[in-house]
Order: sequence, then structure tokens, then C-alpha cells
Amino acid sequence: MGRRTRVGAGWFLFFVAPLAAWLTIVSGASAASTRCEEKVLSDWSDNGRVDGVYPLRCYQEALAKMPTDLRDYTNATDVIHRALTRAVSSAGERGLGTPVAAGATPQAGPDRAKDLPMPLIVLLGLSVAVLGAGVVGHVARRRRTLGD
Repeated sequence: MGRRTRVGAGWFLFFVAPLAAWLTIVSGASAASTRCEEKVLSDWSDNGRVDGVYPLRCYQEALAKMPTDLRDYTNATDVIHRALTRAVSSAGERGLGTPVAAGATPQAGPDRAKDLPMPLIVLLGLSVAVLGAGVVGHVARRRRTLGD
């Protein structure tokens, strides 16, 4: 009869730890990507001003995704444009960008350039899982051949 090999708790943690880390990263990335344009619009809706300071992409997304009735019947577009211009010019004063000329529409790139894109995170997680499965298979095969 063949000897049955037992995979220790270390191998269980070998799979669970990367999976837990990956899930933490994915959930953190999705929580961090809560709809910031909604934060800007809600900041405007409470008193007609944008009092908070948000990443530049939030202002741009708020302008792009603003409902038509807000755009047509309120001053939300003008207020958010002014807040965006103020944010870009203050970023320029701190050396984080270039100041925007009066009347120009600022073209700001992604403000969180250090974040990894979600497809890359998913690919990384799958790669770790496949690599782990290969290692476990290799170790199990070696144990089987050594035990015979």
C-alpha cells in the first residue's frame, strides 16, 4: 500500500496568507475608489460651495458625471470649475503641477499615480496562486517518490 503523505499547516498558510493579502489589497482598492465625484457633488449640495479639498480627478469626474438637471438649472458647474482651478493652482504653488491661466480649463492627470491598476493586482494574485499550486504539487510528488 502506498504511504499517505500529509500536508502540514505550513502549506495551508502558504495558500491562505497570499489569498488574504490579495483580498485585503482588492478590498482596499475598491474602498479607496469610492465615488469621489459624489463627495464633490454632495459638498456642493449642502451649501452651494465646495469647501473640501479633493484629488483633481474627483473634480473632473464630478463635472463629467454631473446629472443634466444640475448642469442646466444650478451653478454647480461653475462652482466645481472654480474649485478645480483653485486646487490646480494651489498644487502649482506647492510645486506639484503648473498653475493654470485664468479662463483656461485645467488638464490634470491621475492624481494617484502610485496606485496599481486593478487588472494588474488580479493578475498578480492569480500568478501567486498558480505558483503556489505548482510548488505544492512538486513537493507532494517528491514526497511520494521519496516514500516509495
